[in-house]
Amino acid sequence: MFESYFCSLLMSIWQPPWILLSRNISQKTLKKQQRNLNKNNDRFLTFIEQLESHLTSTDNVTRGRATQFIGDVLELLPVAFLSTEQTEVVAKFLLTKLCDTHSVQPHALKSLAVLTNRCKLLPNGLPEVICRTIFREIQNQTLSHSDRRYTYSIFQNLLGYSNKAVEQMGGDFVIGFIQQMDAEKDPRNLLLCFNIAHYVSSRMPLGPFTEEMFEVLGCYFPIDFVPSPNDPQCISKEELVSGLRKCLSATADFAEYSLPLFLEKMTSDLQEARKEAMLTLIACAPVYRGRLTAFLGSLTSTLKREILMNISNDLGSAARQCIQAVYSAISPDELVENSMNDTLSASIVELYQDSVKYFDGSDTKKSCLAFSMFTSVAAASAKAFCVVTPLVLPSLLSHCSQSSQVSDQLLYMKELKDLVFLIEQFNSYKDVVQVIKDNHNALLELYETKLNQTDNIDLQLKSIEGITLLTSPSLCDVIDKAQVFATTLLQKSLHITDPLLRKSVLSSLHNLVLQSPSLGPDLVKSLIQACDSGASINLVFDTLVQVVVNKDLFQIVNEFLLQRLSEVKTEDVSDALECIKSLARLFVQMKSDEQCVGVFLHTTVMQLLQSSVSSLLKWTDASRECCALYMTEMRNVFKTLSQYLEKSDIISMWNRLTQLMLESNTTNIGIVGDFPTLKPLQSTSPWQHTRLITLLEGFITGGDIQAMIDHRETIFESMFILSQECEDSFTRTSACRCLAVIFNKAPIGGEVHWLLEPLLERLRQALSPDRPLMNRLRALNTWLWLTKASECRGHSATSILSSYLFALLDDSELGPDVAIGLAMIVQDMDDIFSPALRSNVTPLYKQRFFSLNIKTLLEDYERNKATGRQEHYLTAISSVTSYLPLQVLKPHLAKLVPMLLLGLKQDNSSLSNTLALVNSAILHAPEEVTPSVDELTNQLLDLAHTHKAMKVRILSLQCLESMTSLPVHKISPLQTKVVSNLARSLDDKKRLVRKQAVSARCAWISLGKSKK
Repeated sequence: MFESYFCSLLMSIWQPPWILLSRNISQKTLKKQQRNLNKNNDRFLTFIEQLESHLTSTDNVTRGRATQFIGDVLELLPVAFLSTEQTEVVAKFLLTKLCDTHSVQPHALKSLAVLTNRCKLLPNGLPEVICRTIFREIQNQTLSHSDRRYTYSIFQNLLGYSNKAVEQMGGDFVIGFIQQMDAEKDPRNLLLCFNIAHYVSSRMPLGPFTEEMFEVLGCYFPIDFVPSPNDPQCISKEELVSGLRKCLSATADFAEYSLPLFLEKMTSDLQEARKEAMLTLIACAPVYRGRLTAFLGSLTSTLKREILMNISNDLGSAARQCIQAVYSAISPDELVENSMNDTLSASIVELYQDSVKYFDGSDTKKSCLAFSMFTSVAAASAKAFCVVTPLVLPSLLSHCSQSSQVSDQLLYMKELKDLVFLIEQFNSYKDVVQVIKDNHNALLELYETKLNQTDNIDLQLKSIEGITLLTSPSLCDVIDKAQVFATTLLQKSLHITDPLLRKSVLSSLHNLVLQSPSLGPDLVKSLIQACDSGASINLVFDTLVQVVVNKDLFQIVNEFLLQRLSEVKTEDVSDALECIKSLARLFVQMKSDEQCVGVFLHTTVMQLLQSSVSSLLKWTDASRECCALYMTEMRNVFKTLSQYLEKSDIISMWNRLTQLMLESNTTNIGIVGDFPTLKPLQSTSPWQHTRLITLLEGFITGGDIQAMIDHRETIFESMFILSQECEDSFTRTSACRCLAVIFNKAPIGGEVHWLLEPLLERLRQALSPDRPLMNRLRALNTWLWLTKASECRGHSATSILSSYLFALLDDSELGPDVAIGLAMIVQDMDDIFSPALRSNVTPLYKQRFFSLNIKTLLEDYERNKATGRQEHYLTAISSVTSYLPLQVLKPHLAKLVPMLLLGLKQDNSSLSNTLALVNSAILHAPEEVTPSVDELTNQLLDLAHTHKAMKVRILSLQCLESMTSLPVHKISPLQTKVVSNLARSLDDKKRLVRKQAVSARCAWISLGKSKK
């Protein structure tokens, strides 16, 4: 009877298609119906009138399809399309269909699932009616897994949109859901069930059904599920594990049932089960808290056994995390007076008494495992730390000081560090700090002994870390101890050259001065005195920069370095270089201090400019290389400076530099007197003068080009002339770099074309075959730099620039230089083109250059096979491919591998890069290399034995070793030959080559054995 009532009230629903009785309703038909309904609500009446005969049909199949059709159409309609009254009528009608035959129920469930998802505001009382009807009429586990999913989807929708109504059902919903979920096996359905169970368990009182809810969940623990490899969309084991873990940790009421289960699994023979039990307990412990107390003894005993057994790193790590979580859960929220009568303290003491036998040192490994366990316990809370440390620390200190073997000392020192450094976690608790202070002298004495009386770098590193912590103001009230340690570190910094140890020493020294600024002046004074006592200048300056932590120390060190630079003699350029490097590092270290930046800009930089100009007359032809090093360091200072300056400061410095370069105006840099012959931008000037443009290059490279407006075009033109006409190669390179940077950074618009187009025409003329070779080479170098700048910014002129370069490969004179120069375009040049330097760098520009041009290169190579210029193309291909990631090259490797093999015969600068690429292809694309294995082996053996470059010989041997990863049946015929030939490399004059030869030969001797 309700069907008639439904049809009479729902005069405004849908128009059924005439093909409803077909076995499958097409998506096209559904969408057509949806469009009709959206256009005109009056069609609802027609829809229901035509649907009535199908909904009331005596045929079960027809009724089922008609019922499902309601949901199919509703799914395509907008959310909340139905009114509240319509929603209630449709829902009640679908609920009557749940009372229909078993074959109709799934269709009704699906439509209900759609309805509860699309109609989010259900009328009062309707969610409860839906739930109770499902609980009463649906035997869920008799349905297929896809139909059961509709049931769970309905519950999930109701809990999401009508949660208050469902929560009011209380235990009725809980037991009903338990019955519906019971014995579920489908992984997708289980994931839905776990989400619902987590919500129910955490938001609703389970009451008398707590055990039933746990039983229905606990039967899945631990998850034992292997996803189908043929279904990439399937549920993963990790998703199910996470879902179940959330359920078990949803309420503390599960504790009395979960903990026995966890204990049972933690003693299982299956390592995976033990690990899962511990990881789940870690998630549950913060929720269970005090409920853990009843099982505390069993838990700690089981976890202690797992830690000391140390079967695997994963299990050991999980056990340590678990014992920390357990003690953290039972720890009081606030640190109370130190008492051993509470549960936490009593349990830790009992655990210590059970474990003290492992602290005797007879078994270092067991001892360290026991110490690591107590470190995990101490990390649980401040209270736990205060209990553990007095118990464990004396034994640990004893082992650290008395162990005779360095390896044992390192193990114990690691455990000591892990324990003591927990102070950083609990330093806000006075009791915790006091515990360390009580043992402060013993700890400090141990660390000082290890630092001063051992040569082992690792022990010294741990000692430095420990003393740095112990001399912090929070733990050390007496400045004298920090002073002594700082002096010790300072002395070590003047002699230590090991990079790792030196970094630790300087870092600790810097932190000490930060924490106790009063130490700074004395340290700086001592370091300045060390400069005159024969200490290594670079080590002294390195340390000197590290102790600068404020503007006062900056002022002292800055003045000292400038004074030192002014006193350096021309022939002693190494000292000058160290001064300049140190000034740059000093600026970077204090760049956040405005006063320091001001001092550096108005004092330091001015003196550096004065030094650069004043030293012009000191450089001679014999000191060209020294001058190049000097100006390179000066360039780096100006590059670093311009990176961090404000726009106004950039403008001011730019004006100073351009006046110096264009007008020879030295008064604005503090030099009194005229320098009429100083014309750095004229190609006819002495090389000592033209090299001043390096300062301009550095400033442009690091700074904002938008602030360098005045005279920019003049500078650009002057740099071009220098790049073509200057006789000094260092100046020409600097000019080319400057051109490239200006072009790369130029604002988008007409200025870029205005800068580039005239240059290209002049360069084409300079590159014409009738010009002298030297002029052509200079023009080529400039063209390469402009191409690099254009590629980086992705400019439209890129194709013109690169096409012209490829055309020059046919040139008999320039071809070889073009082929090698192409490597510049795909090389990383972070010192000039990088976002940090405000350069325009488009992502994947190297890959784009390769993709657009590799086809042309390959075609031109084939075309020139009959000529003598094919070598140019081989070198070009090698140059372009050597700096690209293998995944970019993979699609082309079939064609590239033969080229690479031919490239191995080219003795040029790109050979080492070609070998590196071949090695990568062997390891990651063996299918492309295998067909050429015979030829490749011969070439590699020849290079490994005869090539004059050590790097090439080593790379060849590495390739040969990598070849053992190729299919055995392909390379086994070569085994005897390779092993025999590699014997020659065992007598190589270079130790590193011999070492690599041994490794490669062993790999070939063992060929096949490791594959079995």
